Amino acid sequence: MNYKIYNNNSKEWVLLIHGLGGSINTWKYQIKDLQDFNVIAVDLEGHGGSSFVKAKHLLARSADEINEVLETENIEKVHVIALSLGTLVAMEFANSYKEKVKSIVLAGFVLNMGIGYKTLLAVVEGFKYIIPKRFFYPMFAKIMMPRKNHKKSRDIFIRESFKMKSVAFRMWLSELFRTQFKLKKYIQTIKENHLPVFLISGKQDYFFVNSVKRTQKKMSEASLYFIEKCGHVCSIEKYDVFNDLVVNFLNGLNTPELAGA
Repeated sequence: MNYKIYNNNSKEWVLLIHGLGGSINTWKYQIKDLQDFNVIAVDLEGHGGSSFVKAKHLLARSADEINEVLETENIEKVHVIALSLGTLVAMEFANSYKEKVKSIVLAGFVLNMGIGYKTLLAVVEGFKYIIPKRFFYPMFAKIMMPRKNHKKSRDIFIRESFKMKSVAFRMWLSELFRTQFKLKKYIQTIKENHLPVFLISGKQDYFFVNSVKRTQKKMSEASLYFIEKCGHVCSIEKYDVFNDLVVNFLNGLNTPELAGA
């Protein structure tokens, strides 16, 4: 697993996990504002500088690889900040290595969808074998980020996705579909270990906005904030607001808990 460290001589570590089609570079808008923390950013399998192995248990492997990175760098505990697909990896990591997680920020959370969107995701997932990637990736991006103000995030996703091998993209998309049924286990781990959780989403992230609301009700102790006029990739589209929310959360300040505040 490829990774990069930004050492700011802090006692606190932040782990950054990007979304589908992203890389370490996805977090370029956050690094400066996280200057009070040591930061370690990873490339998931098949993304950025990380290799890809076509094998089962992709999520579990990713959690294990992150743990190996932390052990190599002698990092005992981290605050996890994850985006989109990365939220799956974050939840799997917290479930497998709960003793190493201090808190979790889930941006653009992609679990707990309703039956309608699960069906749509299943249809989209099926098309990935039929439609060439030069057509499929833009189509997928348009479904996820349809508005004009989502264009920057949409363009970055398309550009970075084309750098991936098709098999890696397809397997990660399949992981997104299969993991929809693991939420109960993840929530139980969070509750049993009293892990602080902060859910941040764009209010225009219509594909997942209701799932985030449902999830917060199941994790009543979790904070929730919807960013106005913002789509799925809130860490890019409204990075200034996103950064303020994250830093305040990490610093233990009062974070708005009312959705849409």
